[in-house]
Amino acid sequence: MNNPTIDIDFPPYLKKAIENRLNQKIVFWTKPDFGLSNAIRFSLLLENNNKVFVKAATDTDTEGWLRTEHSVLSSYKEEFMPKIIDWIEEPENFPILITQDFSDAYWAANNNGVSWRNGDIDLLLETVKRLSNVKGHHTLSHLKSNNANVWTKIASNPDGFLKLKLCSKKWLLDNIEYLIMAENNVNETGTTLVHGDIRSDNICIKNNNVVFVDWSNAAIGNAEHDLANLLPTLQLEGGPLPFQIMPNAANQAAYICATHIQRLSKNSTMPMWLATVFKKLIAIELEWTTQCLNLDRPDGIDWKQIN
Repeated sequence: MNNPTIDIDFPPYLKKAIENRLNQKIVFWTKPDFGLSNAIRFSLLLENNNKVFVKAATDTDTEGWLRTEHSVLSSYKEEFMPKIIDWIEEPENFPILITQDFSDAYWAANNNGVSWRNGDIDLLLETVKRLSNVKGHHTLSHLKSNNANVWTKIASNPDGFLKLKLCSKKWLLDNIEYLIMAENNVNETGTTLVHGDIRSDNICIKNNNVVFVDWSNAAIGNAEHDLANLLPTLQLEGGPLPFQIMPNAANQAAYICATHIQRLSKNSTMPMWLATVFKKLIAIELEWTTQCLNLDRPDGIDWKQIN
């Protein structure tokens, strides 16, 4: 929510619906610089000097995601979740979710990059651990492993992967069977509440409490899902090595690495900056996998050499 834009038009229908429901005039609004979906997002200042955050669906996809988020936030009362202020559902419009506003919290991610303060990452990891102890609500979807056999496909046609220069052909041939086995043995199922998209721009810190926003991908699954998916990105941002936190996560590491390889190979329109991020993550995840499996380190370029 840092560096907000204050000259964005506020949709009249949205303004009317919120003012009627809250019985308060909106006196000021800002548009946060996060959010990748087509949902409308605004931080609002009301005439009583209170602030609220608004997310409004704009199509059937964002409606589905917003309903999931509303289901989670209305079913749990955890300190790491925003509090619901209201839910507006009118026949002529897509639904609107009004929640606690965190524009005055600390957001490590902004337009200038990611900057974690001293102690923030430890606090974040502690909060992810607390989340991993919350049992999932029965109305949420369940995670499935959905194994795409990426490493098996790489074994039969390695040229595309080798172009990343993360390892030699010899190293790959010597170790591919272990990568295949690790990916095939992953288990994403479970009974735990999973956020599904914990990353720096979905995290803020207020009064020494970590809050996770955007619960639109929440599900029920493996208790280690969120931590395993967070750690590679966190290393990019100055955090610990994934192996230091999860030294026995070969299956998750191989699976996450395979998922990123697949996304990178299938998305030819991916912006260059994002493709570079994916390559770095793949390098981190590949090394993490080999550390867990006690294999020789990949003999290609390090993630810090990718640009």
